[in-house]
Amino acid sequence: MDTARKGLAGVFAALFIATAVLSMLLFNLERKAFLAETYQQAFANENFYERLPAILAKAFVTSSDQQNTPLGMRSMSDQQWEGFLRELLPPETLKSMGDQALTSTFAYLNGETDSAVVDLTPLKSQMSSSAGTQAVLNLMQTLPPCTLDELARITLSFLSDQQIAFCNPPAELAGVVQPLIEGQVQLAATLLPDQVTLARFDPTTGQPDPRQRIQTLRLFMRLSPLLPLLLLFAMTALAVRSLRDWLGWWGIPFIVTGLSANIMAWTGAPLTSWIFLKVLLRYAPMLLPPVLMDDIGQLAEAIVHQALAPLSLQGWILIGLGMLMTALAFGPDLIRKVRA
Repeated sequence: MDTARKGLAGVFAALFIATAVLSMLLFNLERKAFLAETYQQAFANENFYERLPAILAKAFVTSSDQQNTPLGMRSMSDQQWEGFLRELLPPETLKSMGDQALTSTFAYLNGETDSAVVDLTPLKSQMSSSAGTQAVLNLMQTLPPCTLDELARITLSFLSDQQIAFCNPPAELAGVVQPLIEGQVQLAATLLPDQVTLARFDPTTGQPDPRQRIQTLRLFMRLSPLLPLLLLFAMTALAVRSLRDWLGWWGIPFIVTGLSANIMAWTGAPLTSWIFLKVLLRYAPMLLPPVLMDDIGQLAEAIVHQALAPLSLQGWILIGLGMLMTALAFGPDLIRKVRA
């Protein structure tokens, strides 16, 4: 009977080790995966902010708010938008806008807001400056030559405040067009929306909110440490009959769990990233803004890297605690044997 009881306790100890390592990973993923700071740190090293003009350009082209976009910019391609934004926005402004977009995206994913947006106030401010005029002039040089009809509209616009469609005027008209463009850019800055929507949930559609799945998953990840704790207490109830038993039965599993956690932290990143990428590819299209899907692989790597960072420290804590408990359990017997 005693042998069967300790054998079953050994099974629970093995299950505790396996589930404890998994729950540590899941718990750390939940803590890191839904914080904008996780991606700000990772993307700062992955040139995310350098790619932000391309992301914004795609957002402008695919936005449903085209009616609020200035007339001259409505037909611009994403490549033209990207070139215009790169010309206009300095690196520090790109970083500020990128951080705000990430914060808004994860506020949306966490259910704090019904949309993820990027703030265009810094862009509008730049457009209102001389840099905005120069950026538009550079943009116009990449566009098709103006037709006679477009030249006529440009001429008539001197007598009115109507908007014009951007085109590439003849070189001899460049000096004449520049002051007109300056006024048009000022007008465009006032008409440009204050923000562009990256993702939105409309509760009036009657459709279920896809973010509910992610909240259910987060709850499961938060509660995952309960399973190894239950196994640990089941093992304790079966095997522990004294203080020495408790120290030994807890100490050794703690050491093995800590070592396994460190192995996971040191060598498990590629496999964990691959598994997590598969999960993101399955569920992210329903949750993440489409403009971020091009970075889905880097999203997975960023999440796993940040989640594994504390795993090693937690593993060392378990190793230290387990060694202390084991030493207290078996140390006195070893000392007596040595003295004998």
